[in-house]
Amino acid sequence: MNCIFRTSGLVAAWFGVAAPIARSAPTASVNALWVYSVSSLPNPVTDAPTRLALIGDSAASGVNLLYVSVYSSTPNSAGRYLYDETAIAALITAAHAQGMQVYNAMGDPDWPSDGCSTSATPYGRFSDTVGYNSANPSAKFDGIILDVEPGSSPDYVALLEFYQCFQQMAGANRLGLSVTVSAFWTDSVTFNQVTEPAYQQIVNLKLNQIVVMGYRNTAGTMDCNQGDGIVCLDEAIIQYANSVSLAGSILVGLNTDNPSTSGDLPEETFYSLGQSAMDTALQSVDSQFAAANESFGGYAIHNYRDSYLNGQLSGWPATNPALATPAITLVANAEGQNPIIAPNTWVEIQGANLSPPGDSRIWRTSDFVNGEMPVALDGVSVTINGQSAYIWYISPTQINVLTPPEMVAGSVNVVAANDGQVSTAFTAQAQSLSPSFFVFDGTHVVGSHLNYTDVGPTNLYPGLTTPAQPGEKVILYANGFGATSVPAVAGSPSQSGSLPTLPVVMIGASQANVLFAGLVSPGLYQFNVIVPANTPNGDISLSATYNGRTTQSGVVITVQQ
Repeated sequence: MNCIFRTSGLVAAWFGVAAPIARSAPTASVNALWVYSVSSLPNPVTDAPTRLALIGDSAASGVNLLYVSVYSSTPNSAGRYLYDETAIAALITAAHAQGMQVYNAMGDPDWPSDGCSTSATPYGRFSDTVGYNSANPSAKFDGIILDVEPGSSPDYVALLEFYQCFQQMAGANRLGLSVTVSAFWTDSVTFNQVTEPAYQQIVNLKLNQIVVMGYRNTAGTMDCNQGDGIVCLDEAIIQYANSVSLAGSILVGLNTDNPSTSGDLPEETFYSLGQSAMDTALQSVDSQFAAANESFGGYAIHNYRDSYLNGQLSGWPATNPALATPAITLVANAEGQNPIIAPNTWVEIQGANLSPPGDSRIWRTSDFVNGEMPVALDGVSVTINGQSAYIWYISPTQINVLTPPEMVAGSVNVVAANDGQVSTAFTAQAQSLSPSFFVFDGTHVVGSHLNYTDVGPTNLYPGLTTPAQPGEKVILYANGFGATSVPAVAGSPSQSGSLPTLPVVMIGASQANVLFAGLVSPGLYQFNVIVPANTPNGDISLSATYNGRTTQSGVVITVQQ
């Protein structure tokens, strides 16, 4: 793999983590499903067989996020207005085992006017969720989705204040927050001294997901004069979210509800058309937004009971075709292709069917749950001897992960899961260190000058890279150098600490003066070194030796007097 890290103007960062290079624009990748009970069918949370069918069918169909209603009009044994908490925990545990997140779906049209007063209903329902999570630490809700839909003429200011208040409460309790919006909320509103369309105000809140309720049963086109299909109705919010780098938060809402019982218009639901028709429409949605160079986060399907995953309605199978089983062919240190891996080290996993077809992306801010790095992206996860690795990048042929800091040395079993399909264990070798330099192009070290512009030949990234000079202090970035003075905390997006001893860094035939060596973010080691004054011009060999192990061969640093 060429270049997992890029610095300064060439790097993005989340929570202080220097992010590896994105291969391409993110594709639609979240597949959310609304789950709630209806009186004529068993409850999908409390009825064990139905619950198992839901999880199994969802996993086989590529669902990776469940919006589950668990409200009960009477308090449970814990005094909370929720279903039996043992049943809720069983559902969340089963979903998490399949790489699915679970959000508590709640809301009522009156909630924005009720606000966040501690005596109001919304706060009570929020407190029930927090109380449940405290009582069930191994089966927590990952977040909350608010579905308030306050009528055709909403009080937008009250709605925005309500969203913002819930966002603050959710964040304080390490819960994600998502909301629903109408595709028709285009009226201008002044909020926080800014005047712009309501949907733009909501996007600017930077929520985990925004489900656009632009329900139609045709894709349509971006030309609304030709009809108001999905693309026409959702295009404004998707275009705006792309313009402010929040495209990944937008989910296209899809309706599969029965219009004879829901009150929906026939053209607002795929109910009578079936799964194949919906899939065809979504292919058109994907291609049209891709052609416009606009991305979005994925889809949210309503509803589980009447059609999708039902298997009892003509045209709606219990599952979509299952994905092929993932297979691992290589596990190696991220940069050196060294098959020896180490704890808290960036590693690449190569193989086939490692993510859903066409799903290639890096982690996003919304993937961080409870302040921790993600252990699953879009239903893709990796375990090493049963411990979860932290997922940065997924694609059908490669996954990039940070290994658990507590991983033991010796033979380890690496297993990849893709939407419920699990690979055969791949046996890799682990040791305490697996040192390497990060490189831009397989050769030139990832490094920067003290002003954080990039070190490299001028033709590597024209206008961005310049050579180092003899005698100059430069910063070099590395991987796999082991434990530091401050132990790494599993899952924490913040890591720092110096190495107990300094590595020996050779630039050409001369030993460089190392001023600092240590972690600066998860798995990312920084070496501050002085280029020897006698270093000649050109691409000069570079290595670092630490505790008897040396970085990969073939790495160079460009030097020019």
